[in-house]
Amino acid sequence: MPIPTIHAGCKHFGSGRLQALVNAEGLEPVACVDLDIDGAKRVIENLNNDPPADLVNRVYSSIGEALEHHEAEACLIFASTTAHAKLVIESLDAGMHTLCVKPIVTNQDDFKAILAAQRASDKNPMLVQGQNKRWNPAAAKMREWLRDEGGIGEMLGGECRFWIRQNLWTGPDSRQPDAFVEGLYFHAGASHQLDQLVAAKGLPQYVTAHIHNLIDESLGQTGVWGTAGGNALFEYENGAPFTYAGTRSGHARSTGWSGAWSFHGVDGDLQRDHGSLKLWRKGECVEDLQLQDLHGGLIEDDRIQFDSFATAIATGEGREWMQTSSLNTWTLMEACNESARTHSRIDMAAFREGLFA
Repeated sequence: MPIPTIHAGCKHFGSGRLQALVNAEGLEPVACVDLDIDGAKRVIENLNNDPPADLVNRVYSSIGEALEHHEAEACLIFASTTAHAKLVIESLDAGMHTLCVKPIVTNQDDFKAILAAQRASDKNPMLVQGQNKRWNPAAAKMREWLRDEGGIGEMLGGECRFWIRQNLWTGPDSRQPDAFVEGLYFHAGASHQLDQLVAAKGLPQYVTAHIHNLIDESLGQTGVWGTAGGNALFEYENGAPFTYAGTRSGHARSTGWSGAWSFHGVDGDLQRDHGSLKLWRKGECVEDLQLQDLHGGLIEDDRIQFDSFATAIATGEGREWMQTSSLNTWTLMEACNESARTHSRIDMAAFREGLFA
């Protein structure tokens, strides 16, 4: 039976996630939450693939109000970034398994607060930072070649380059939180790539990072710290370095959200550009694949994520990896910000212990 689920945040980007929830097999929307109830109802009226007929009449202004009328075991949160901490804690306090789109929170105090809320619940709810781009076939194949036999073997080094030109204006006098909340490049823009790295390789041993400062009114970039781009060096326990360079305020045209990747290993090398993946051994390309990268609107990427979330809740399959790796992604992105703020090299084990203690 599908798991009864509350969906919080129905408009803008959340509308596609609500469609992904309707498309999923393992979760069933029983109620929606949005401050703009009429706007949420309009979104529901335009959903495809046979949403529940009376879902349009089950829209509420808070999670608590929704739970007064419906029973739910899970909650998906796709509201504005600045509302995440409150909504996640409300969901966990109700004992619901909770998936909140990245960034799950934007500062260390809020992160510790949501961990405390999870631990305080006697229902042992899952807590996941939603990262849809790790789920498509291209990302999954890259993860396989990095983790499993038949891939590159032990990683000796790697890099990721991410370059786009992203408009953060949402209206004449309105910008996305990514434009006015400090540190939101590493927590939002960079997280797409680094989540895929963490999902495959875990956390590095050390992190050193720097941020770009930029004022570009045409993009909504007003010089807020840590919103434009950044570079980082990750050092793994075997001494392998991985370098990251990215910006969302480039002057060129967008090169897409996946980035360009290369990895050097003991047994082989891996190259990826969007959905094009190549595996090399001893000077020869042994596999050359063209796989689906990001699906249009990311709806299918999130559908896969939601069904994996449902499987983890129902059977435990993938639960530890999904929860731990997604929260470790937040830890790594915050470590990048911490390094850039303090101009220091971050010991990841000590940093993580400080957050999770």
